[in-house]
Amino acid sequence: MKTVGIIAEFNPFHKGHEYLIRTLKKETGSDYAVIVMSGDYTQRGAPAILDKYTRTKMALMCGADLVLELPIYYSTSSAEFFAQGAISILNGLNCIDFLGFGSESGSTDYMKKVAGILVNEPKEFSVLIKKNIKKGMNYPAARSAALSDHLGKESDTFSLLTNPNDILGIEYIKALILQHSTIEPYTIKRVGAGYDDVNLGSDSEYYASAKAIRAVLENVKCDKSATAVSLSQEDALSRLPLAACEYLLELDKSGKLTYTSLDDFSELLHYKLLLGKNEGFSDYLDVTEDFSDKIIGNLNSFSSFSDFIMKLKSKDITYTRISRSLLHILLGMTTKNLELYTADRSAFSAYARILGFNKNASPLMKKIKECSCIPVISTLSDAYKALDKASYMLLSETISASNIYDLVQGHTSINEYAKPPVII
Repeated sequence: MKTVGIIAEFNPFHKGHEYLIRTLKKETGSDYAVIVMSGDYTQRGAPAILDKYTRTKMALMCGADLVLELPIYYSTSSAEFFAQGAISILNGLNCIDFLGFGSESGSTDYMKKVAGILVNEPKEFSVLIKKNIKKGMNYPAARSAALSDHLGKESDTFSLLTNPNDILGIEYIKALILQHSTIEPYTIKRVGAGYDDVNLGSDSEYYASAKAIRAVLENVKCDKSATAVSLSQEDALSRLPLAACEYLLELDKSGKLTYTSLDDFSELLHYKLLLGKNEGFSDYLDVTEDFSDKIIGNLNSFSSFSDFIMKLKSKDITYTRISRSLLHILLGMTTKNLELYTADRSAFSAYARILGFNKNASPLMKKIKECSCIPVISTLSDAYKALDKASYMLLSETISASNIYDLVQGHTSINEYAKPPVII
């Protein structure tokens, strides 16, 4: 029995994701696909457009066999911590044969070369990064430029540094190296739209990007009148696999479909910023003292989450970094706690919380139970018995973040403990 692990956000789950799962299973000869998926918040520092249980069911309907939740401190952090947190879970299961992912290059050869440099960090490479930061570059740009100079601008390697999926693939391989994992990285070439492509396309069979699908759904959410948007909800949902599309349309018909966007959190963020402005925000994850001062200095002009990001944006700090920082403040996520959860670079604080599984995957579930060296959580009320202090803190913070998501969605019952795993 072979198993491929996949790290994902599925925000939302679309045809390209279905292609990824089925192709990886076929090409690696895997019987099962285990997904480590971001919960209710994503790596770009924003809430997922659909809640984690809805996205879990979509994935299980379209080829996934088991979906596990990526804890909040990893799902909303930089690519490095996102990758290492997810790999800690897959590696801890002790029965994953492959790490599968899509990439623009479709090859792991050069990714492995770059990952090796990042892990070992030769002295001359570190010097180049520092020089680039002094020139005013943000860290991602400084590191990319340093890699390009260090490698002599080899064409294949240079192209990796500008492609978002290739960059993430490098972080996955880097995490495998740091954690001494025997999991074999395997990539397939990304098909369809690029990661940042906002064009939905006129052909429903075209693999549109998640970003393009979200843009349409968020517009529909803001104004459902026929004249408000040129593309409808049905246009966006037609870019999803048939089973997932029908599921969402069924939820919509019953009044249970809710799309969530960044600005839904505006009032909560504004409240949290007003509450903490006298103490400052430098204790929160990704917030420096200078950035904290900048937040306080601009607070009187706050109008919405997204608008405030634009007010704070500058050439040395990206939109995504600002969004993550503000989300960390809203959710109460601190640098101190991240350091606790990531103290051991060979294995972050980890547990496997089951969001859902396929009934046909019972052999996989049995093997995980036999082999896993990290706790596997299917019932939240039992978690305190199985987890150490740090892992239980991480789980508790992740639960609190999901409760806040439910509050913003307007749920009448806000209780993560009452939600069982999705089973199909």
